[in-house]
Amino acid sequence: MPKVCMIQIGVSDMDQAIEWYCNILGFEISKEHNYYPVAVDLVHEGTRLLLHKAAKSTHIDYPNIAQTLICIQTDDIAASLNDLKSKGVELIHKTPLDFPAGKYAAFKDPFGNVHELVEFLN
Repeated sequence: MPKVCMIQIGVSDMDQAIEWYCNILGFEISKEHNYYPVAVDLVHEGTRLLLHKAAKSTHIDYPNIAQTLICIQTDDIAASLNDLKSKGVELIHKTPLDFPAGKYAAFKDPFGNVHELVEFLN
């Protein structure tokens, strides 16, 4: 069975995307795969994102349509939300919501892609 090797994210401004994903979410530019300005590989703790140049940003009708989300685990979702808010990130949920395995909150990148913070129950 094949394995997932990366997650690709469409972005309309590569320089802004690199800055946002590195400074806001803590990714680093991969030294192995860099095809700037068409695509740039980012890495963080074994996770690989491929930023890929798109002609325009998106509008995702979260959570009403089928979509792929990147879920980012945190041990303190309230503190992580405050950190994102202090960095000017557009929060979809200002406070965490409950789901059977813990709490979650959604936010957007500058290109309309939606991601979630997740804090699992112990």
